[in-house]
Amino acid sequence: MKDKKLFAISGILAPILFFGIVIILGLLEPGYSHTTRMMSVLGGVGGIRGLIFNMGIGLIGVLIVLFAFGLHKNINNGKGSKIGPILLATGGFGLVLSGIFHCNLNCDNVMVDRDFIGIMHMLSAFIAGMCLSISPFFVFARFRKDDYWKRYAIPTLMTGILANIPGIILWITIFASLTLEMDGILQRLGIVFILIWMEVVSWKLLLLKRES
Repeated sequence: MKDKKLFAISGILAPILFFGIVIILGLLEPGYSHTTRMMSVLGGVGGIRGLIFNMGIGLIGVLIVLFAFGLHKNINNGKGSKIGPILLATGGFGLVLSGIFHCNLNCDNVMVDRDFIGIMHMLSAFIAGMCLSISPFFVFARFRKDDYWKRYAIPTLMTGILANIPGIILWITIFASLTLEMDGILQRLGIVFILIWMEVVSWKLLLLKRES
């Protein structure tokens, strides 16, 4: 596929941009803890830093959508179930929406005085996290049927398992009203495994020689 490089580079850039804005903006925010604070809090910071975070998350979402499209086209020449790539693209779109419908200061519009924007932020962030975390299970099924991608099938399956464990723990603590003081870590782990997988697969896609 002639535009394969665009899709591969999109997948390569998305994790780099994500880690960059989350780590750097977190360090610049006084008193912010990556261990206990959700990433959405960085989008509620006033001024240029909040704007950078929300625009950055939106851009990352667009890059993931492009990556999902390119991945689909380059597994078995675009033949097979579209569920995995659609989930990846939906997750990316959820990130775009979460940047548009972002938190206000300290995420009060989500956690305290919940309003329409806060509800939309929760919904879009949930959709993004859920779709991205379960997408590897379906991509795994596609990889198994393609000789070029076959050896990435099991790592993809393991990525799905590892990505879902932190999310399950996080939701259990929320519904059980437990306080672990590690919500930030659990939230990050839920997407970190997906982004590492995306980085590896994107480089593999970039090196793909065959035409789709």
